[in-house]
Amino acid sequence: MSNLVYNKRTMGQVEKRQDPRLPLRMPVRCEGWAFPSHRTLGFTRNVSRSGLLLEAPQVMAQGATTHLRMLTGTRIAYAEAVVVWTSEMSPGRMGFRFTTMSPADAFAWGELLAFQGGPTPRSSLRIPIDLEVTCHVPPGTRLQGRVENLSDGGLLVVLPQAVPPRTRVSVAGPAWLVLPPVEAEVVWTRDRFHKGGALHGLRVLADEAGKELFTIGAILRSFFG
Repeated sequence: MSNLVYNKRTMGQVEKRQDPRLPLRMPVRCEGWAFPSHRTLGFTRNVSRSGLLLEAPQVMAQGATTHLRMLTGTRIAYAEAVVVWTSEMSPGRMGFRFTTMSPADAFAWGELLAFQGGPTPRSSLRIPIDLEVTCHVPPGTRLQGRVENLSDGGLLVVLPQAVPPRTRVSVAGPAWLVLPPVEAEVVWTRDRFHKGGALHGLRVLADEAGKELFTIGAILRSFFG
């Protein structure tokens, strides 16, 4: 895995390398030199061994350097990177090339790429999170539970009792989250108890609601995880 450790002395070699781009929606936070005392959160469109393509509300200038905090799942990986190209479309896009990454972070990045290049890649990264929710099950049952992870398409939820697959439910977060209830459908249920409840895989029924929840989860994980 040593060839995943990038530094400025080897960047000439990296620039010539044609790394395959793997599609993946993953949260990344930019912070540091380009934005003094400022942080911006974006989402990748694709990733590779030497860099990534990021969509963000604020675009940095070509040639700018920054520190990337990448939510690769259970591990947060860090890298120094340079902006190699930009696009002012909405949302803005930036192509980043890694310049420095520690061996441990490079190993975590390599594992993510190996999974995305394998037989069961994910279109969106699953973000581990611990969030209290209330699940409204028709006609009038309210179940207190917790979200264990989420993507922009669904949630993994622990509830005190099993809810049958194909049941449509409404999931409400804590009041401080200021997010309308999310409508979802139970895709699968695992009856055996897990951390005091039954596991449920939920599919978010509205695309925009799923993306908003995913963004909020990314922010919580990025700033407080």
